[in-house]
Amino acid sequence: MIRAMIFLDADAALREAHRLEAELATGRSRGPLHGVPIAVKDVIDVSGWPTTGGSRLFEGRIASEDAPVVSALREQGAIIIGKTNLHELTAGGHANPWFGTVVNPLAEDRGTGGTSSGSAAAVAAGFCEAALGTDTGGSNRSTAAATGLYGLKPTNGTIDTTGILPTAPSFDTVGPIAKSLELARLVHFAMTGRAAPERERISPSGITIGLCPDLHAATLDAAVDEAHEAWLRDARNNGARITTLSFPQAEQVAKAGLAILAYEFATQYGDLIAAKPESVGEAVHAFVETGLAIDGPAYHAALAFRAETQGAFLRLLRSVDVLAAPVAPGLAPRLLDETTMVGSDHVPYGPAGGTFRRWANFFGVPALAVPLPIAGDLPAAIQLSTPPLSENRLFAVANALGPKETD
Repeated sequence: MIRAMIFLDADAALREAHRLEAELATGRSRGPLHGVPIAVKDVIDVSGWPTTGGSRLFEGRIASEDAPVVSALREQGAIIIGKTNLHELTAGGHANPWFGTVVNPLAEDRGTGGTSSGSAAAVAAGFCEAALGTDTGGSNRSTAAATGLYGLKPTNGTIDTTGILPTAPSFDTVGPIAKSLELARLVHFAMTGRAAPERERISPSGITIGLCPDLHAATLDAAVDEAHEAWLRDARNNGARITTLSFPQAEQVAKAGLAILAYEFATQYGDLIAAKPESVGEAVHAFVETGLAIDGPAYHAALAFRAETQGAFLRLLRSVDVLAAPVAPGLAPRLLDETTMVGSDHVPYGPAGGTFRRWANFFGVPALAVPLPIAGDLPAAIQLSTPPLSENRLFAVANALGPKETD
């Protein structure tokens, strides 16, 4: 049992499929997403369906209308099939106490990471072609990495998050997890309410790839390291240039990012949980306590640090065509305890987000997890990042440097 889904409305999906099929019969196509089945993380409102947040805190809550991202996808012909499982309230541990632990379809003894765990599992299992997840600290990228998929964290503020349960408003984004790079691109732009721009086509020759070891500052498992080196070797052989960058404030970015995330989460949910303490699991209680321990001055100091360092980071990012970094230190985490093997050590997969993934949320830049297949093993991944509002360019660079997709 994968436990990818919390809510599924097969009858509604079939009715919508028949309606869209009838439209095609009359010559009307809504575009490339016409008839594509998509699931959404159960923090996103779909009219008439429950939004649980993977918790009992919102038990009985039924959405009165679609979130704007859902409306935008429907307008372009997507079929919303159901709601996916997740780490409780996007902050609890991998073992959701109410809806169970999501199992990785690629290996029954592995999880998918989090917190968009069910979204990645649903796509990897073939329940749908793409799914929506939220990415506040790396959730779309870590789960895509664990399941061999593409996962996007878009530029902060470019996709409307109305109708989505918040985690930390300063960092919250919503984006696609998909089987193909082009489908991820189409879903991303559909959520903006606009047609996707023409797909850019660029050559890998002359692309400058920046590597910044400061952004992860941790040992990689040999399998991940070898997959990254093979990707870089292919890029270099195809004419790309590789340069090493430095960002000495990276460690403070991880700490300040956690302070902002935890403080804002506790602000959102502290009173609700205090009124219904039995409605959330131990991991959520622990994270709320972390947030409550951060006072206002410390929170505002973290925000000030972000403002002070953002310019330097964006200059670093703009000095290259694309920044490439690991998504996680190891392969998909163990189902038992959500740790990943790095050499002979068990390393927590989720907390690695602080150094491996949260920088993109902290500075508001787009970041895309790209799968790196490993023969005879689970997949690895690399994440690529470009300056804000350059998603179409990011997808083009990913296609130029990765396994190229045909039209």
